Amino acid sequence: MTGEQNDGSDRQKDNRLRSGRSSVTSFVRFVNRTHRFVDTVWLNYEGARVKYKTLQPGQFVDVNTFVGHPWIFRDSDTGDHMVVQLREVFEMTTGWTPTDGVPPWRKVINITIPVFTLKDRSLQVIRSFVNRDRINELDLPQTLKEEINVMWETTRRRRLTDSPNNSVAESSQDVH
Repeated sequence: MTGEQNDGSDRQKDNRLRSGRSSVTSFVRFVNRTHRFVDTVWLNYEGARVKYKTLQPGQFVDVNTFVGHPWIFRDSDTGDHMVVQLREVFEMTTGWTPTDGVPPWRKVINITIPVFTLKDRSLQVIRSFVNRDRINELDLPQTLKEEINVMWETTRRRRLTDSPNNSVAESSQDVH
């Protein structure tokens, strides 16, 4: 069994990334290598986000998933995207079946912070220190104020659409 990932673009139908049917199991360990709390999110068969687990800095979770199942990672507080090997979407392309003749092994997947542009990082910092209702009072160009408001709205919308899965234990779990 070898582990690789792709950006999922080959399986985007009607511009919506989603899990495909698969009987090929992939064993992964998602490791939070950031100083932030990170949500691990599975994209289900309809493309809806299913929050799997929130990882503390340095924490990991073992997941039994399937080839063709995409995962994304978000900062729990801000909704900012995290990455796996510089990609926002993780998806195993190879896996394990009982007929392989060798025992399965778990692929370690490190979650990291992407390289943000100076502008994006600056807007994130402003967002973290200034209440949303006071953004328009800042001495900034109107376009930047609008971008910060879009960041706030995107975070709010993302929190409304993520559906938490509270039945996940600390150990390995199957995701279908």
